[in-house]
This record gives sequence, C-alpha cells and structure tokens, in this order.
Amino acid sequence: MMPHSHTVSELLATRPAHQALCAFNAENFDTLTPIMRAAGELVCPVIVAFSVPAARYLGYDYLVDLVALTAHRFGTEYALHLDHCEDAVELRAAVEAGFTSVNFLNEGTLSDPEYLSAAQALAEEYRDRISLEFVLGTLGHATESAHDGHTHHRGELRSPNAAEVIEFAAACQPDILGFHCGSLHGMRTRERTIDLSLIREISSATGLPIVLHGSSGVRTDDILAGIDVGVRKVNIETSIRTVYMSALRTAACGGGPAARKPRYVTMATDEALTPELKGFLMTYTLRPPAPSGPR
Repeated sequence: MMPHSHTVSELLATRPAHQALCAFNAENFDTLTPIMRAAGELVCPVIVAFSVPAARYLGYDYLVDLVALTAHRFGTEYALHLDHCEDAVELRAAVEAGFTSVNFLNEGTLSDPEYLSAAQALAEEYRDRISLEFVLGTLGHATESAHDGHTHHRGELRSPNAAEVIEFAAACQPDILGFHCGSLHGMRTRERTIDLSLIREISSATGLPIVLHGSSGVRTDDILAGIDVGVRKVNIETSIRTVYMSALRTAACGGGPAARKPRYVTMATDEALTPELKGFLMTYTLRPPAPSGPR
C-alpha cells in the first residue's frame, strides 16, 4: 500500500515533548530523495516542505505523487508541507492536490486585519483536515554587510510581544504557531540565539506547538533549549542548500565522471546530504530524554 501524507499534528502526537519534528525544505528530486532515505533508515518521521516557488515549478499534483512514491521506497512516515505561502488561493490549490500542512503568513502583502480575516477563514474551512501554521508579524531574513562583514536582517522586521501573539492565537486558532523570536532566514553560520522566555510564555499560555523558522543560523544548544520550552517544529533549509550546492560544485567542476554524467553529481550530493540530514533528525526528532538525577 502506498503511504499517505500525515498532518503535522498527527506526527507530533507520536513524539514526546522533549522532541521536535524536522521540516526539511526540498527543491527537487535530488534533495527530496536523501531526505526520505535518511528518515526511513532512522525510522524517524519527517516533514517534507516545499516553498511556493519550488512547488509551482514542479507542479502540486506531481509533487504529491512523487513524495508518496519516494516515501514508499524508503518506508518513511511523513507530512507534506507548503512553506511561506501568502496567498490563500495558492494554499487551497496545494491542499486540493494533497498537501496536508501549510504555513500561511504575511510578509507585507496584506494588512494585519486582512491577514487575520484570511487566517480565520482558512481555519474554518480546513479545521481537522490539515495542519495550519500561522505566523504573526514578519520573519527575519539575513544579509551580509559589505561594510562591516556582519550579518544583519533585511526588510521590515516586526516582532510582536507575547500578549499580541496570544490574542492572535485565540482569534484564529492555528494548529502550529509562529512568530519572530530571534532567528533569521538564510544564515550560513550557527550563531543566533532565540528568546526562550518569549517562547515559554506563549507556549504556556496557548498550549500550541511553536515553529522555529530560520533554524540553520541558530545555535544547537539554543534550539534544544527552545524545544524544552515549546518548540515542536524546526524548519531547516539553508544548511541543506549550502551542503548540496557545495557538493554539486565540487563534483561537477572536477575532472571525474561527475563532470560528464549527471548521475554522478546526484551520487555526490546524496553522499554529502545524508549525514547532515541524519544529524538533524537524531539531534531534534530522536533526541533522547534528559538523564534523571540521583535518587
């Protein structure tokens, strides 16, 4: 029997509170396959995420079938997630094709009241059918300054306070809740820390699982501490893309078979990505419980 995509909520229900699901952003077949292989070999559930541009390029119907077939090959339990969607029409197209989880956010396209109204309508329409992830405020995106060599955020960065997030969650009732808490998208070094007290307060007040966007640039110890106070979904994209592109360049620009045959490039990127993916899964999703103290 062909496996089916679970919702993120269904997968979260199988994990204890000290573990979080990894949401890996795939771009193509060559990034999808090692994600499914790594999770299958570890017998670990995984969220396969596609951004709107990547999903549009490959096609929603094709993606649903391709992901299911790849999961069947490796025996992987998964959720299929649409990431960074700002258009409710686009979101509905993905859901009708078979996506079971969506991230609906507002990066400036809508006014705050328009976004809340759209989120409420989606919650009413899809309640208990898919996992809805809503994000209040705007998320940070990294850029490196040519003047000082440091990493900064670009665009408007709007960080709501705890009371605003709690009120928003009560108004639209998402399955997963997001907000800016210190991370930045697109970072290639793991140096950021996150606001653990903010995460703890919001998680405690809402009872909702919290998503951490931009985790590739966050220190591992901070992510683990974040899981302990409510983070249950960890989004990972830049780390995967960086490893993939580095392996691709090395293989394709060398003098070996990869310079002449595409399959050797794929073999090289598979080999590079597998330990990276397994490392994240073992650190976050298969994280062992903390040792008990002396009696």
